[in-house]
Amino acid sequence: MTDADRPRESGTAAPVLIVGYGNTLRRDDGLGVALAEAVAAENLPGVSVLTCHQLAPELAEPVSRAAAVVFVDAAVSEAGPVRLRRLRLTTSASVGSHECSPESILGLARTLYGRVPPAWLLPLPGEDFGLGEGLSARGSRSLFQGLEVLRGWLRCRTGQASK
Repeated sequence: MTDADRPRESGTAAPVLIVGYGNTLRRDDGLGVALAEAVAAENLPGVSVLTCHQLAPELAEPVSRAAAVVFVDAAVSEAGPVRLRRLRLTTSASVGSHECSPESILGLARTLYGRVPPAWLLPLPGEDFGLGEGLSARGSRSLFQGLEVLRGWLRCRTGQASK
């Protein structure tokens, strides 16, 4: 993990970790990164933000230190409102070379560090995953809705007002 990949903390404590991931060069696939960067720019107390191209085993260590974690990613077939989904730990901690899920990161955190925080997934619906930068109209709506959902959750979780 390089310095650029290390969690960016707001304030002195970072009990909640937001992990935004995706490919910003594939339009809506970059939704997770866009949301995480927007949250990081708000400098919310008690919130740490990490962005990455894809999930990797190295994330198990910062995840194991968090009081809670929210994984944010683009979704191809999501219908309905943007909402958080509680993640459940799987029994396997196996990770493939090109495939790593939030659940496998949680399993690795338990196996390697003996701790698994409560975790959620925030899927953001997109429609254009072709080559290029910028979000589609649906992606932009999802980003706005995702920020509202996450801000509300963070207000309840940290007991502090957000912007």
